[in-house]
Amino acid sequence: MLDKLKQLQYGLKVKWYETSGDHTRLIDLNGRSIQVMEGGEGEPLLYLHSAFGENRWLPFHQRLAESFRVIAPAHPGFAQSEGIEDIDTMEDMVFHYLDLLDHFELGPVNVVGVSLGGWIAAEIAVRYPQLIKKLVLATPAGIWLDEHPMSDVFALARYPAKLKPALFHDPNSYLADLLVADQPREEQLVEGYKAMAATAKLAWNPPGHNPKLAGRLRRIKSETLILWGDDDRLIPTAYAEAWAEGINNAHVVVIKDCGHLLMFEKEEEFVSAVTRFLASA
Repeated sequence: MLDKLKQLQYGLKVKWYETSGDHTRLIDLNGRSIQVMEGGEGEPLLYLHSAFGENRWLPFHQRLAESFRVIAPAHPGFAQSEGIEDIDTMEDMVFHYLDLLDHFELGPVNVVGVSLGGWIAAEIAVRYPQLIKKLVLATPAGIWLDEHPMSDVFALARYPAKLKPALFHDPNSYLADLLVADQPREEQLVEGYKAMAATAKLAWNPPGHNPKLAGRLRRIKSETLILWGDDDRLIPTAYAEAWAEGINNAHVVVIKDCGHLLMFEKEEEFVSAVTRFLASA
């Protein structure tokens, strides 16, 4: 009963944050309109979202904004961000974010990337390590282990009943039903299609990874936190140690009873781990 109450409260919080405050604006980035959410004060934190497309101001954004100035852009092709027609490779996405860092006059900056966003963050960090102050990679895509293949998110995205177990420790929870609706509304279908189409530009072939990235992780110079759920069935938890082995100054935190979307399923633990890491000397 307590768990059900917590899930209902989370659903109400999501609805409240989606409609309260004005954290979202559009910026002009070299002639392209890019959606950016921003809130909080203090040291900047660049948040790079997952393929799930968490592009509304949500409870975990607000919690992070209590300690940092959170800057959370939508990748090209997501939400209201333009420019996906100019993105063909991860290299294109890296240059997009170099332009965005210049726009906000950021660097070195703390970066938190989740799943697809973690992959993008790592690709920036191996090329331009001087731009990253501290790095948080939460369940990132980007590398491949033959003995632990990632699930095919493009196949799963068509079937909510299969997608929920891949994303959540408890696929029958109110939270899972809230975030992955069995009968999505029309606007949810449109946003989901846009997100998958944009993700496919980077992660279709080869699926979900860059074959050269693993060998380049040694180029990351910033202290790095690897965050994973212990029940991630989209990108298995075994990848956490593979990332940590590749990055010289990295350590792993595994969150119990948690699937792929840590910032939703274990908001408290996710925010606490990020905040402690970025605030430490």
